[in-house]
Amino acid sequence: MELLEVLNENGEPTGEILDKNIIHREGKYHKEVALIILNDKGEILLQKRVSTKEIEPNKWAWHGGHVIAGETSIDAIIRETKEELGIILSKDQIELLVELKRDKLPNRQFTTAYYSVCNLSVEDFSIQEEELSEVKWFSFKKFRDMIYNNYPDMMFKNNENTNKIISALENIIKSY
Repeated sequence: MELLEVLNENGEPTGEILDKNIIHREGKYHKEVALIILNDKGEILLQKRVSTKEIEPNKWAWHGGHVIAGETSIDAIIRETKEELGIILSKDQIELLVELKRDKLPNRQFTTAYYSVCNLSVEDFSIQEEELSEVKWFSFKKFRDMIYNNYPDMMFKNNENTNKIISALENIIKSY
């Protein structure tokens, strides 16, 4: 059971705490986090979701997850990174990228997206096999093309929130 804090349409806590499945079923707002991991070559680490995932199985995605009730967003992304990728990031290794709101049912959420620079090879990650089947570095161009061309194995689609993330990443990668 994963207990999440319910939010109102402005992202403020309602005081209600419910199981993730109930929140999704009832279309209630909640917090999620995302982490885009870049390397010094400007590549992006994507993870492939396992075939048994209820939402978007076998799709490439950036890293992320739910913020558990009582947890901060930054603590949530540190926890998710340790659980799913086997690496421990400190707070000073993580930078805010953008904050997003998603109104689409059933998964209505407020997402805090971060980025971090990591130069590990894919073999250095210890992936959580219940969640992921593999991780792979993609060039920024390939990543962007997968989204803009509606690549069938990409979880994220060409929409306003994804475009905000791509735009913010372009500004960061330009500084490389």
